[in-house]
Formats: sequence, C-alpha cells, structure tokens
Amino acid sequence: MTYSQSVKEELCEAKFHCKQCSVAFVYAMLLFGDRHDDVLFQTDNRKVIALLAQKIVELTGVIASFVNVFPNRKKHPLYELKLEETEDVSVFYTLFDKALKDVVDCSVYQKKCCRASFLRAVFLTCGVIVNPAKEYHFEFKIKQKELANQLSILLVLAGLEFHSVMRKNRYILYLKDSEAIEEILTIMGAHKNALNLMNVKIEKELRNRVNRVTNCETANIQKTVKASMKQVQDIEFIFAKKGRGFLSDDLREIAETRLRCPELSLNELMQEIPFPLSRSGLNHRLNKLCKIAQELRSEDIQ
Repeated sequence: MTYSQSVKEELCEAKFHCKQCSVAFVYAMLLFGDRHDDVLFQTDNRKVIALLAQKIVELTGVIASFVNVFPNRKKHPLYELKLEETEDVSVFYTLFDKALKDVVDCSVYQKKCCRASFLRAVFLTCGVIVNPAKEYHFEFKIKQKELANQLSILLVLAGLEFHSVMRKNRYILYLKDSEAIEEILTIMGAHKNALNLMNVKIEKELRNRVNRVTNCETANIQKTVKASMKQVQDIEFIFAKKGRGFLSDDLREIAETRLRCPELSLNELMQEIPFPLSRSGLNHRLNKLCKIAQELRSEDIQ
C-alpha cells in the first residue's frame, strides 16, 4: 500500500457533520473525477467508489452500483460506477446537474465542515501525497484549468497557498512545505496521518541534529589528530637533531608526554603533565616546540 492509499483509507472513514457535507463530497467527486458516457466515476480504489455509491443512495435514493472492469487483474483493478435507470433517477441529475457540467458551485461548501468534505473528495479523486519519510510533497492532479483555478481559490480561503505547474496535460497544484501539508491533512480529516507527518518531521530534525553534532565532533577529532601528528613529528625532529637535553625541563616534559600520548586532546594531555598548567599554557608551549623545529629545519636548508 502506498502512502497516498493509506491517507485515502483514513479519509474514507472520516465523519460527515451534516447532510450538506455529503452533497459537497459527492459534488466534488463528480466534478474532479474521471467519467465518460454513462460512467459517472472510475477509480482503482474500491473503498473510494463504495463510499461515493453509498452517499449517492443516501442523498437521492437512486441506486448507484459499481463493478471491476478487469476482474482478473488483481494488482491494478479499475472500478466504474453507474446509476440504475429507474423512475427517480432524475432526482440525482437535478441535484448534481452543475457538477456533471463541470461547473463549480460555491454554494455547496459554504460552511467550514462542507469545505473540508469537498477537499476530502478532491483528494480522493485526484490527490497524491509522498511518504514524508522520503520527502514533503502533496499535490492535486486536475483535468481542467478552470477547475484548478477554482480549487486554488478555495484553498486560499482555507489559508493554504499552493504552487502550480503543468504536467502531462494535467494542471498540478502542489505543496512542499511540511506545515502546510500537515494543515491540509488536518482540514480534510486525516488526523492520524497528520500526526504521523509531525512525528516523521521530529525524527528527521533529531537525526539532522545528531548528524551535525557527529560531523562537528568528527571534524574536531580529525583536527586534533592532525595537530598531534604535526607536534609528534616536530618533537621527534628536535630530539633527533639536538637531543633531549636541548630543551628546557618544562618543554622536555611536555614533549615527552606528547610522544607518549599522541592520541590525546589538549584537555586530556593537561591531565598527564606532572605540574600545574592551563590549556592556553600547554598550547603555547606546544607551539613553541613547533617554532623550534621550524628554526632547526631552516638551519639545515641554509
């Protein structure tokens, strides 16, 4: 099951708060869904088409039935919904005449709960969401420009500003912002998936923070190792060139301690020095050893 399918399953279980919510839901399904000839709606999701059929019966009393067009195809089924041509079928066409003519009627979603039902239906017909563990991406794929424009207006009323692009003869409205995706999932009624997205976001932020700290620590370790290797090389050069007695007692003690403990940081090396010394004092003396080594090397070149 894809992440989009899991969201759609949750939306199919969402509550309808009033009769007009159901009208807005069916209206949007017919408006944004795929239909042709006597087929009112088609989808590869059985729960979605079953919910649409149920709502049509509840609202109009007209029997709406659906069949799997490819019953032998298990992986990618295609369900189509048709109405039974009975005497009362005109009730359905009267109620949803504008939707069947691709006309957006704002009166069907005047209330906040009805707008939520309308958006929920739009997602069930042409919505896609990528698993947030991979990336933040939510989109509607719409068949007509005018429908895309009208949906954009509705989304702005809901406080959401989508980006738009044309792709494969479809008008795409999309979001990349995680907070905006959380918001629309919550509005539509996918509360569990909205919480899941929040948890994924928190995990990502914690992982990134740990990575930053780890990278910083790694960089510090590499810096310490590089500095220590340079100090060891300089000390070995001084001892080879001039002998241990060339250095003063305190410098010799520090040089010998560094040779004995090349892996230690300055803070750790301070603990191995037999006399009191601050970090800056230790660093100063190590730099002095480096300077002595440079001067001895310069003498060799001359």
